[in-house]
Amino acid sequence: MENIVNVENYKKIEALEAKREEFKLGGGPEKIEKMMHSKGKLTIRERIDLLFDEGTFVEQYLFAQSTCKELGMDKQKTPADGIIVGCGKVNGRLTYFYGNDFTVMGGSLGRTSNLKSSYISLEAARMGAPLVAIFDTAGARFQEGNMTQAISQMQCNIMNSGYIPQVSAIMGNCAGGGAYIPALTDFIISVDKTSRMYICGPEPIKKAIGQEVDPEELSGGYTNNAISGNTHCLAENDEDCIEKIKLYLSYMPQNCNEKPPVYFCDEDPDRMIYELDDIIPDNFNKSFDMMKVLELIMDENSIFEYQPLFAKNLITALARIDGQSVGIIANNPQVLAGCLDVDASDKLAHFTDVCNAFNIPLIWFTDCPGFMPGIDQEHKGIVRHGAKACYAMGVADVPKISVVLRKQFGASAVAMGGFGQNMDCILHWPFFASSATNPEGSVKVLFKRDLAAAEDPDALMAKLVEEFKAVQGDVYTTAERLICNDVIAPHETRKRLIQQLDILRTKNKDMCFVPMPKKRQGIRPV
Repeated sequence: MENIVNVENYKKIEALEAKREEFKLGGGPEKIEKMMHSKGKLTIRERIDLLFDEGTFVEQYLFAQSTCKELGMDKQKTPADGIIVGCGKVNGRLTYFYGNDFTVMGGSLGRTSNLKSSYISLEAARMGAPLVAIFDTAGARFQEGNMTQAISQMQCNIMNSGYIPQVSAIMGNCAGGGAYIPALTDFIISVDKTSRMYICGPEPIKKAIGQEVDPEELSGGYTNNAISGNTHCLAENDEDCIEKIKLYLSYMPQNCNEKPPVYFCDEDPDRMIYELDDIIPDNFNKSFDMMKVLELIMDENSIFEYQPLFAKNLITALARIDGQSVGIIANNPQVLAGCLDVDASDKLAHFTDVCNAFNIPLIWFTDCPGFMPGIDQEHKGIVRHGAKACYAMGVADVPKISVVLRKQFGASAVAMGGFGQNMDCILHWPFFASSATNPEGSVKVLFKRDLAAAEDPDALMAKLVEEFKAVQGDVYTTAERLICNDVIAPHETRKRLIQQLDILRTKNKDMCFVPMPKKRQGIRPV
């Protein structure tokens, strides 16, 4: 160091390193302990370290700060303006990122922080790489104006929707209009007990309508997963949340122009699963474990449920079969007999859209008695919600395969992989039964007077139901009418699905049975 000529240069480099360390500390050690660690939360930089492969994260705009000097902001320090942005490798694949630093003004959204997240979102699209966002924010920074600063990030999310995978993690507060930013992404995870996502919090609710509400009950992680359905996955803690993000991305391609990665699978693709042959009860109205069916057919430990706590009468999941990513839509006979209600319809529609956007083949496993009847469902709009599911299924042009295990009644067949919806392959198990409505319901309508006048209505009902079923035909009647491609034994299902997916690798989306005309856009039911 004695021969150094440009001393000032080294001083400036030292100052740079010191400033870099200062900015990386965000609000400082005291706030980190008080606001994060003491509440069981990791700092934003600890979260980044867990998410990205070691040494791969490249930060951008570290030295950005708020330019606002009004309303006391001239006395505030805003290192990185309370948001970290950059990119790195997640499981070896390029991924972009932005996340709030709650230790800097509560991670509030200002003009500069919004520009940072918007810039990185646009760069993610240019590079064709997934975008992960972590939300831990008090919402809009009031000193810098109204929510107009968040609108550009919302527009970025809308632009990127269906082009690159967008993942949001609610790892703290996400309040007010800012809650619509993650709501405009594909997959949202919330953390149990430490996350809140809401438009209006407890205090404003109390002032507006005099209602006392518990914050966790109003908008906690469980509420958003199981009751409102605002989020799609519930994590136990920050570490679990990061692992679930990485797992979700493992099923996804980098962008809509690529196929999902294929993983090595050492299972025999011709393996027969004889346990499936005995899984459907002889009693037509008795339930069975659909998840067990899926676990037996898919690659071992490959099923990742999408919204497992919401609308449990329908199972939606990402999985792999012979190493290939697939989307599963399956009725759950153990909840509401597997009927489709308003929530299940919304769940089905969103999941179908995600898979279709990112070239993930869809497989339906159907045992559905129809759309859920009742005044409650009619008042909630089962017609429009059900239409949403039917629409999403109809416009999807990825490989679509349906396996009908037992029953497929009424209009639910349209949403659950039925004939006439541009399906690529429909397979029926030999236990299959179908009709425009449930047989018992049809008989009650057709023979209402006869049943009312009968000496033994129950006996007549049983006789007429059997006659009705005979007229409707059995599984081989549907095969005769080309309603299904084949009737298969349950133990053959895995092998047949692998074969069919291989056949459909070269599917020409422009040559469907019922081709879509060129148009500006379809009108999705709401």
